[in-house]
Parts: sequence; C-alpha cells; structure tokens
Amino acid sequence: MVYRDFNGKQVSLLGYGCMRLPTEDAPNGKKKPIQSVANELLTAAVEGGVTYFDTAYPYTDGNNEAAVAEALKDVREKVTIATKLPIFMVKEAADMERFLDEQLKRLNTEKIDVYLIHGLGLKRLDLFLELGGREFLDKAQADGKIGMAGFSCHDGVDGFKKTLDCYNWGMTQVQYNIMDKFNQASIEGVRYAGKKQVPVVIMEGLRGGDLANAPKAVKEIYDGSGRDWSAPEWGFRFVANEAEIKCILSGMTSMDMLNDNLRIFSGITAPGTFTESDHATCDAVRAMYEKLIQVPCTGCSYCQPCPQNIRIPSIMTQFNRVTMFDAAESAKKSYLNIVKEDRGADRCVRCGLCESKCPQDIRIMDELAKIHSYFTE
Repeated sequence: MVYRDFNGKQVSLLGYGCMRLPTEDAPNGKKKPIQSVANELLTAAVEGGVTYFDTAYPYTDGNNEAAVAEALKDVREKVTIATKLPIFMVKEAADMERFLDEQLKRLNTEKIDVYLIHGLGLKRLDLFLELGGREFLDKAQADGKIGMAGFSCHDGVDGFKKTLDCYNWGMTQVQYNIMDKFNQASIEGVRYAGKKQVPVVIMEGLRGGDLANAPKAVKEIYDGSGRDWSAPEWGFRFVANEAEIKCILSGMTSMDMLNDNLRIFSGITAPGTFTESDHATCDAVRAMYEKLIQVPCTGCSYCQPCPQNIRIPSIMTQFNRVTMFDAAESAKKSYLNIVKEDRGADRCVRCGLCESKCPQDIRIMDELAKIHSYFTE
C-alpha cells in the first residue's frame, strides 16, 4: 500500500468509502449494512494496508456509522475514521453539537479523527457562518471531540475557493476524476487547496463506478495506449498523479473489488509520474465520453429549484449514463426511483422557468418529456 502525508500523519492512498457497503432491511423499514459483510470487507481492507475509512451521518438511513464502528472496533487505534455533520439538517446552532454528540456515540469513540461539514458550499455557507460553525469547530477541537476539521464540496471552483477561504480547514473532500477534471472543484481547486497546504481527499474517483465500465469506444482508446491498465486502474492512476491528493475513496462492495483495488494501489508510485502520452490518453477518453453525451447538461443546477420539485440535473445525468457508460439498466432504475420520490419528469407543466435560466440553452421541457418516455415506455 502507498501512503501519503496527511498533516503529519501517514494515511493510505486508497481510502474506504463506506457509503456503498452491501445492505439488508432493518426492522424499521429502512436499510442497514449487512454487519457480517462489513466486518469481512473492512477487516480485509485493514489487513491490506487501508487506514482511512469514510462514513457520514445519513448514510444507509443513518445506520452506517454504527456498522463501521463495529467492524473496526478491534483496530480502532490503527485507523483514521472520517464522518460528516449533516449541515443540510441543521436548523439552529445547538443542532451542530447535538449531531456531533450523537455521532460520537454511534461511532463508539471519544474522538472523531476527521470531522467534515457535509456538502458545504455557497448554498449553505451563509447558514454555517451565521450559526457559528467556525466557533463550533474550534470548540469541538479544543474539547477533544474531533481531530481535524474539514468539509466536502460539490460546488464549482469559485464556490469551492470561497468555502476553503472561510476557515482554517485541516482537509477538504471533492469530486475529481478523468471526466471531472474541469468540473466542480476541478484541477484548479485541487491545486488551490495544495497552495494553501490543505490536504485533499477524493470522492467519486471513478464517478460512482461508471468509469470502471468503459464502453467500446473508450476501451479502444485505452487499448491503443500501450499500457496494460484496466479502466479502473486508469481512473485511479489519473487521480493519484496529483501531489495535492492524499487519499482516494473507493466504495468497495465486494471482496473481488477490494482485492483489485489493493492490486492497483500497490503499483501506484509517486505523483507526477504520468507521461505526456498518459495525459493524452486521458484527454482522448474525456473527449470521447463528451461525444457520447445525449444532453449537454453540466449539472450547474441553475434550473433548480423547479416549481414542481423536478430533479432536472439528476434526470439528465441518468439519461446520459445510458450512452456514456452502457448503463441503461441502472440508469432506468435510478430514474424510476426519482419518479417514486415524486420528482420525475412526468411532473413537468412546461412553465419554461428552467429554460430561461439554462446557460447551455437546452430545450429542457422537450428533453424531460423524451427522457420520461425513454425510461417508462
């Protein structure tokens, strides 16, 4: 296993994203991780050299933190556990302390190693500041309840930078992969964090697993590179090439996936070792994926909120996954879940508000109708 410096502490370059641990039904009608499977996977990960484990308050219907704590109880002192404060559930200042205390109990620990504000960005930054979020984090560290304070972010680079600049953060977590080099925080944000000496942890390094399943056109590009790397290996090596990135999370759901990731990360060396040819391959892959896009939605969310509560960017994403990642079956399942939430394209009343805000000039109303028909007929 490769390790990188994380504010004076060595952590494994491969981190375990626990959100996707296999689940089963809980007595209250919700989901919970299958404890025996979680125990097996997380124990094997530790034995393979993984030391960083990421969870959050709402994961698996609120049952993820306790399952992770149980699986890691015998190696607690050897690992770094990161969890997140659900800022989107905070209504008043006292909520932050309440959530933290509940999470300490869930994780069965006196101190949370890395405590992130979950999904912090321009949308919730003012609330965080107004409720005394910075003072809350200072006190939590002074009281010994948390070690390092950080935040996860899905904003664009401007929102990311503003959030990074608002506090003396110990780390940050962003989405970054071959496809998103210039999206969300982007390579510019990653390097900005590096200049401020803030370690970066990566989520969605394979875009939720989509980049592990290369369509034929992308596979041909990889095959022509002269490298014998699999699609997941290309994805992870691309991310690991940046020195600012200290840990890459992977939501490993099976022993086969874990073992393959351990193999990949055992072969990753120092950052900056990508050749010009390697960069050219990834550029060509990104360009090919962009050609496979059916709707040029960037996920900017300018169309949100919709008066009918339609999840427009998410719906566009699922439609694009059909051609980009040969993911018709899972995309349909995801879309039908959106419909079950009463946020599907079938709710569109053609008010046109979304189209007036779309910087890409997408004919959103027509696209929504087409997408709904595709997935339901």
